Amino acid sequence: MGVKIRVLEANHGDCILVSHEGASGVANILIDGGTSTTFKYGPRQRYDGALCKVLDELKSKGQHIDLAVLTHIDDDHINGLIKAFETPNYLSELVKSIWFNSSRLITLHYNAPEIPENNILLTDDSPQTSVLQGKELEALLDEIGCERTPLIEAGQVHKVGPFKLTVLSPDKNQLKRLLHKWPSDDESGATATHDNDYQLSLKEIWEADEFESDYSAYNGSSIAFILEVDNIRMLFLGDAHDHVVVNSIKKLGFSEANKLQLDLVKVSHHGSQYNTSSEFLSLLQSSRYVISTNGSRHSLPNKRTIARIIKETDGKICFNYSDVIKSLLLDHEVEGYASRLETLEEEIRL
Repeated sequence: MGVKIRVLEANHGDCILVSHEGASGVANILIDGGTSTTFKYGPRQRYDGALCKVLDELKSKGQHIDLAVLTHIDDDHINGLIKAFETPNYLSELVKSIWFNSSRLITLHYNAPEIPENNILLTDDSPQTSVLQGKELEALLDEIGCERTPLIEAGQVHKVGPFKLTVLSPDKNQLKRLLHKWPSDDESGATATHDNDYQLSLKEIWEADEFESDYSAYNGSSIAFILEVDNIRMLFLGDAHDHVVVNSIKKLGFSEANKLQLDLVKVSHHGSQYNTSSEFLSLLQSSRYVISTNGSRHSLPNKRTIARIIKETDGKICFNYSDVIKSLLLDHEVEGYASRLETLEEEIRL
């Protein structure tokens, strides 16, 4: 009995598996799929990535994915899942239901013309499985009988097996911003700084810290939600915009005086300074703040985010790549603050 969270090594992306073992069996929620190499990598993709290994494990145990959440369209969140859908005997067999605010769902919801350029095509180079070549993801989901929800937006509450999911993002305004042709992967979500701020001291950041918000429409469309099971409560933010999440949390009745009590927070946008404000952190009480990235893109996480979490909370800041921690503190800061930073174990048990 209990909950297990695995924050997979997904390069600069997100890929998280939450599993609950109860009297009726094991239920699994997969949140994003990281980059394409999170599933397969190397010459001719001959090596299994972290996502592939986890899916193989679930297959060997006779388990399935009760819900897959594709938070938004950025390549470091969706491409690993696309590769797994393209490969026979993986997600097309394992996934029972899916959340994905596809372009087709958005245009239908707002009675707008469909935008064919936004449809996701699955490809396959293997002659043995050429049936998938050129198939749209939407068509495959229909073909395999994968349960689809209507558009996911803030304010909804869903039940999936033993889990309760309260949606905090996106709101209607964020979704409407996607009613146009979507850009290529390289253009879609690059709203982080490219020069790191690791030379600044925590004191310097605290003395002159001002929050600027992420402006990316694609990050703003990210699905974020509170996940509850048994007496455990977690917050998964994708790359969601800070102000949208703050507004949703306040609407639920939480405040600085009545904090949202959590066992884990998956920090938004890999620790970007534009997605985690001090105001947001003041609304929470959590023992863990998880940042998923290997630090290879956009100089993430920003030290400003680390500084805000250290100042506003008493929780641990947890990383799925140990190398990321090494550069975050200056020599004179190590003694006072190194105990706040830690590398995640292979799995978190709650």
